[in-house]
Amino acid sequence: MKKWICMALSCAFVLAVSGCGRSENQKMTEDNGHMDSGRSETVEESISFDFESKRVMLNSGYEMPIYGLGTYSLTGEVCVDSVTAALNSGVRLIDTAYMYHNEESVGEAVRNSGIPREEIFVITKLYPNQFSNPEAAIEEALAKLDIEYIDMMLLHHPGTGDVDAYLAMEKAVEDGKIRSLGLSNWYVEELEEFLPQVNITPALVQNEIHPYYQENDVIPYIHGLGIVVQGWYPLGGRGYTAELLNNEVITEIA
Repeated sequence: MKKWICMALSCAFVLAVSGCGRSENQKMTEDNGHMDSGRSETVEESISFDFESKRVMLNSGYEMPIYGLGTYSLTGEVCVDSVTAALNSGVRLIDTAYMYHNEESVGEAVRNSGIPREEIFVITKLYPNQFSNPEAAIEEALAKLDIEYIDMMLLHHPGTGDVDAYLAMEKAVEDGKIRSLGLSNWYVEELEEFLPQVNITPALVQNEIHPYYQENDVIPYIHGLGIVVQGWYPLGGRGYTAELLNNEVITEIA
């Protein structure tokens, strides 16, 4: 038991903290596909959580589970076993990334799970050192995962060439290789600069969110754009996990 608890805490478990609809003046215009940067005072909450099914509808038109397993620090057989255990326990959202060096292991677990592909939602990410050749990076992720398509691809951090990388991801959406797009570790200032330069509104922004890092100013802004917010490390990151679950508690559970 102690082993599994420690593993769970080290994995950057992910949780969708809210979802909301898009106001009419935030929807993509049909004539040119570009995002209208205007914002109404009140966002129409036509898209929200379905707590019975534990899913949220994204602005891309796809449903996403509201909680899942992040695979940071998991590699090789440990990653395969962890993802397999999560899927067997009912988890249907798996989060990986190029920089986690485990896309192949995640793909192996998904392929061998016996669960229909459409029931599993896989997120991966491009790292800034891939932005100079995003087309090759996307193909590399597809090959490593080997799961037919990618449910969602994020840009892992802002960086030089991030707009061009996102535009390449948009092309991959058109080609059916990726279903939804998003950003990770993007905040208000970065979003204000980034969003007017892209055509497809991100469906998700994934940031560090937990009791010690609540982003109370950032979350409402993102919701106001009709974008779902997802928190990584919701049990407490950057050294705070010991305050939420210390060794004495783990020993008692074990």
